[in-house]
Amino acid sequence: MAEAVMKTLPSKTVARLTPDPFVAGALTLHLDSAPQSHISLRDPRDLFYDYVRRMGTAIDLAAPAGEPIDVLHLGAGALTLARYVAETRPGSLQLAVESEKGLVPFVLAAAPLPRSSTIDLIEGDALDSLGALAAADSAWRERADVVICDVYAGVETPTHLVTPAFFEAVARVLAPAGVVLVNVADDADLSRSEAQLAALRAVFPVIAVIGPSAVLAGREGGNIVFLAGADPAILDRMPALAAAGPHPVAWHVAMNE
Repeated sequence: MAEAVMKTLPSKTVARLTPDPFVAGALTLHLDSAPQSHISLRDPRDLFYDYVRRMGTAIDLAAPAGEPIDVLHLGAGALTLARYVAETRPGSLQLAVESEKGLVPFVLAAAPLPRSSTIDLIEGDALDSLGALAAADSAWRERADVVICDVYAGVETPTHLVTPAFFEAVARVLAPAGVVLVNVADDADLSRSEAQLAALRAVFPVIAVIGPSAVLAGREGGNIVFLAGADPAILDRMPALAAAGPHPVAWHVAMNE
């Protein structure tokens, strides 16, 4: 793809895919004026943003290398991590839930997935979609090895997706040894992270947080990642996750109070 492409979505949001002038074969997805996703068509394993790299490593550590896994993406964007999983774990079952109607078809028309990989799509609200996915007769009930929560409307996560009710629904699709990965874009006061943590604590007994040292210390804004679930092995994997970078990095266990 040599030139930028754009489309006005049904919500009136303008989606643009533009070539990265500094990274050959890479594209950036903008929604209106905000950069939303970065993908490499030459090598889907090349993850650009630091928090996406941490999520990619967390996925690497969730199961033996190359083993297919089941991944639920809440928030799809340009399918950066779906492409990563398809490349690193062929045969994985993946489902993306995206509230911005028309976005994923627009992205795939300009930047298709490799022929050998597929991903199912639900266009709708994440919490509403989880209701059906978590139903007793759903194939996704207690199935997901990884649930990725990266849902934004503009620069904010919708408030109904930062609640115990939302994460209770997530827990119903999570496999017993599965892990939930939550991206939080925060200011230096970490107020958004505190709200996410309170919602996670109401549901999951095991929670850790990782991110740039300056962000976790409250010296600057940035993105951090929460890892949550019921399996204590999540905490055992944290040193390896931190060692993989990017650096400087900090992490800690978020104990239930």
